[in-house]
Amino acid sequence: MGQKSRQHYVPKFYLRNFSETDKSISTFNITNSKYIQNASIKDMCQKNNFYGDDKVVEEFLDKEIERKASAIIRRIIETKSIPNIDKEFEYYEHLIAFLLVSEARNLRSADSADNMADFLAKEMMKEHPGMKDIDLDEFKIKIKQAANQNIGIALESIPLVLDLKPVLINQKTPRSFITSDNPLIRYNSFYIGRKYHGRGFGYVTRGLQLFCPISPTQCLLLYDGLVYDIPNIKDDVITINRAREVDSLNELFYLNAYNNVFFNQKIKEDYIKKFTFKNRGTSKISDLKREVGSFKSMEEDGQLISVTQNRVTKKISLPWITQSEFGKGLILPQHMGGLKRMESPFIEEYIEKDSEKFDKHPPKIKSGSYFREK
Repeated sequence: MGQKSRQHYVPKFYLRNFSETDKSISTFNITNSKYIQNASIKDMCQKNNFYGDDKVVEEFLDKEIERKASAIIRRIIETKSIPNIDKEFEYYEHLIAFLLVSEARNLRSADSADNMADFLAKEMMKEHPGMKDIDLDEFKIKIKQAANQNIGIALESIPLVLDLKPVLINQKTPRSFITSDNPLIRYNSFYIGRKYHGRGFGYVTRGLQLFCPISPTQCLLLYDGLVYDIPNIKDDVITINRAREVDSLNELFYLNAYNNVFFNQKIKEDYIKKFTFKNRGTSKISDLKREVGSFKSMEEDGQLISVTQNRVTKKISLPWITQSEFGKGLILPQHMGGLKRMESPFIEEYIEKDSEKFDKHPPKIKSGSYFREK
C-alpha cells in the first residue's frame, strides 16, 4: 500500500495565473456561499491518491501535460498569440491536450463517472433474481480512480476537436476573468439560441464552443468555424472593451463551476455573489442526479436509459460572436441526436468505428437502449 499523496486535479501553475501573489488565490465556495480572499493554492483542488498511490498518472500529468502546457500558456499570455496549427502543430496539439485533460482529470468528471456507474450497475442488478431482497441504496458502486479513465478518453479525443477554430479573447476592461475547479467550459450558443433540446456538447457536435480562461485578461476559445462568425477577429485574436461582455463570460465560467470559483485578489466578494443571486434558480452543474434517468420504453417490458453530463444551458449574451449564414440555414432534427461536424475526416472515421462497435456490442437494460455523448 503506497503512502498518501496530495494530488491536484486543477494544476497549481494554472491557478497561479489568476493570483496576485503566486501562493494564494481568492475563492468562493458555491455550496456554502463562503468567500476566502487569500486561500492557499497548494491546498486547493487536491485529494489524497486521486490518481492512485503508485503515482504513475500523477507523474505523467506533471511531466507530459503540465510542464509543457505551462510554458505554452505563458507564451500565449506574453505574446497574445496562439500557436499556429500548421506551423507549430506539436505546440498546438499539446495545448489541446491540456484543455481536454483539464476537464477529464478534475473532481467533477470523476464524481460524474462514479454516479453514472452506480446508476447503470444498479439498474442491471434490479433485474437479477439474486438481488431481489437487497437494498441497493445501502451501498455505492464506484470506478477505481475514475479520473484516470477520463484522461485516457480525453487524449484519444484530441483529433476530434482539431477542426475547431482557435481564438484568443483578450479583454481590456477594469474587470478580471474568473475561473473554477471545472475550468474548461463546453457551450453551444447555436443550439441554445435555437432552443434545441438535444445534447449539443459532445466533441463532435455541430456548434460546439470550448472556453478556457487562462489569466485575468485572457481566455481561449475553440469554436465551430462554419456555424459562427467573429467579425472583429484579427490574427486569431478578439479584443473585448466592454465590461458587461466580460461579466457575461464570467457568468458562464461561474455556472460551469463544480464547487469553487477562483479569481485574483482584486475581485470583491460582492461581484461574485451577484452571479449567485442572479442564478439562484438556475440548474447547477453539481446536481449529478440530473445526469442519469430511466424511462419506460415503447418496447414491451423495456427501459430507456438516459446518460449525459450536466452543462451550462442558460443563454449567455456573446454579442461579439454571431451565427453565420451557414448556421442560419441548418435544420435541426426532431430527435435528440443533433448534428455533427462531418466535414472533419477524424470525426467521420470516429462515427463509423463507433457505430460498428455499438452495433456489435450494444449495451442492454432488458430490451431497452441508452443515449450517450462523448
